[in-house]
Amino acid sequence: MTNISTNNFFKNIVDGSNEALVFVSPNAEISNEINQYVIVYANKKAESLFANTQESIQNREIKELPKFLEFGELLNHLNSVIKSKKHEAFNFVQKVGHKNLNMHFKIESHDSGLLIGITEAKVSYVVHKESNLQEDDLKARINELEISNLFSYGVLDSYDSMVSYLRPIFDDHYVISDFRIDYINNRMDDITQEESEFIIGKTFCEYYPQNFENGVFEKLKECFYSGQNQDYIKEFFFNEQSYWLSNRAVKMNDGIILFSKDITREKKNEEQLFIQNRLLLEAEHVANIGSFRWNLGKEEIKYSENVYRMFGFEPKELDSKYDRLLAFVHPNDIDKVKDSFHQARISKTKTDLVFRIYTKSNDLKYMNTIGECYQKEGNRYMVGVIRDVTKQIEAESKLQAKNAELKRTNSDLEAFNRVASHDLQEPLRKIQMFVSRLFEEEKDSMSLRSQGYLEKVKSSSNRMRNLINNLLSYSKVDEVEEQPKRIDLNDVLISALDDLGERIDDIGAEVASDALPVVNGVQFQLEQLFANLIGNSLKYVKKETRAKIQIKSKIISRNEIPTELLSFGGNFVKLQFIDNGIGFEKKYEEKIFEIFQRLHGKNEFSGTGLGLSICKKIVQSHNGIIQAKGELDKGAEFTIYLPVLQ
Repeated sequence: MTNISTNNFFKNIVDGSNEALVFVSPNAEISNEINQYVIVYANKKAESLFANTQESIQNREIKELPKFLEFGELLNHLNSVIKSKKHEAFNFVQKVGHKNLNMHFKIESHDSGLLIGITEAKVSYVVHKESNLQEDDLKARINELEISNLFSYGVLDSYDSMVSYLRPIFDDHYVISDFRIDYINNRMDDITQEESEFIIGKTFCEYYPQNFENGVFEKLKECFYSGQNQDYIKEFFFNEQSYWLSNRAVKMNDGIILFSKDITREKKNEEQLFIQNRLLLEAEHVANIGSFRWNLGKEEIKYSENVYRMFGFEPKELDSKYDRLLAFVHPNDIDKVKDSFHQARISKTKTDLVFRIYTKSNDLKYMNTIGECYQKEGNRYMVGVIRDVTKQIEAESKLQAKNAELKRTNSDLEAFNRVASHDLQEPLRKIQMFVSRLFEEEKDSMSLRSQGYLEKVKSSSNRMRNLINNLLSYSKVDEVEEQPKRIDLNDVLISALDDLGERIDDIGAEVASDALPVVNGVQFQLEQLFANLIGNSLKYVKKETRAKIQIKSKIISRNEIPTELLSFGGNFVKLQFIDNGIGFEKKYEEKIFEIFQRLHGKNEFSGTGLGLSICKKIVQSHNGIIQAKGELDKGAEFTIYLPVLQ
């Protein structure tokens, strides 16, 4: 080789050295670029370090030797020395199996080439002035220790995050094609269930190929080339489990030190919080409410999204200042709003206020604000909710109008009751009294025609009295002062049959009943109910037919209950009053319960048309329903559903 003796004596001495010696010179063909070097000479130690095969590395370009390129920025050091003619020395971590060797490089300029000496350095402490690590990244200020020494002594195993050291692998054009994992602390075992010694030595592509798809590889390349720290958060999958890692890549020596913290739990909490916030926002939208947080010191109000929408704006479109809120308040309510919030701030009590606003589209709305003050870290806040109560206010207004109308109706009904119970009854009693006297005193002197006229007057007055009494009964169903109590329907039936006994005997009717349950009700009303229904069957009997009345009773399950009663709890009894009378057409099944509704003329059957109306009202006052079913000339059936006591 040029300018160096190659006789056997000196060659044996050099080849026997424990130091790897390489002499390189710039490639003459591309000397202008000075980025490729030809190996002019290499001793046996150098051959063992850099040769991929048994073929000698002499007379080959460095770019042809991947092992040579693994020493990070070696080419930069060569270029620096050949230009400055000053020697340089630096350390680099070399991976051999599962061991980290601290390699010491010396580069000296000799004539037209460079002499490179490489030895394995002993463990020593040095200061790396070019480290980009921040002092708070590790408690021990690892930038004051040689990275290889930290790895060798396992100092980083005590760190609560994963720490790895990555060394770039370059292609023929000195472009990073991958990274090799030279070190990783034992925290990785907690995630992968794989000991670190089985990870060390692998490349990024080999260990986690997805790093080339998720942007991590580009982040690491950027860190190495620019020297700037790179922070990123990514999701990784190990053993089919998802893990979120917060990472910081820092250039150190000729590689990258990577800090990775497991934030899976925080990420899941964050996702859960996001879901809960979305659910809250959706709930606010459905319930037509919003929430706010008011910094009383800065007069700033932070609204939830739905508050903006209630005011007719898009989220964040409305200014968050307190004065801006007042601009929407109805002029007649501004002082009330100011006073309410002022009192709440002074007394530190809850505020509950209803006021009117004009929305962006100038619609009038009623808002209800409930807020409470609290103090945190020296600042005073008010938090609360804002509800759109426009529909509620309008409904309450309509309800008040209906209540007033109902009050007037009740007053009219009370007046009617007074008239019916006294003013109408009194002249009717006199008519009946004088008709009776006239008939008794003048009967013999009256013609048959006159006697017939008196009988019609007497019949009409009796029918009028029955009508007035039934109207009074109907109007007073809901005004009963007697409290509901435990009522045995068997006793109710006995009482009703006793009242109707004479009529039953006269027509020879047959009444049969199942055992009846106990209900919660008013005794005399239930007796009137039974008497009216049985009396109805006794009235509408077919000619030349013996009247038969059957009363059935059955405790039914909830799936048998009519839909109108599903809102009530507990069990129900189904009562059926079935007769074999004249019946009625299907079209009258609903109409038959209407007040004053008669299906027959007054000369065919007696009655006022109020009996079944009273039955319906009594059943409804006992939280039940009554239904009718009939067929002409085949009889009628009345079905009652009443809550039953357990």
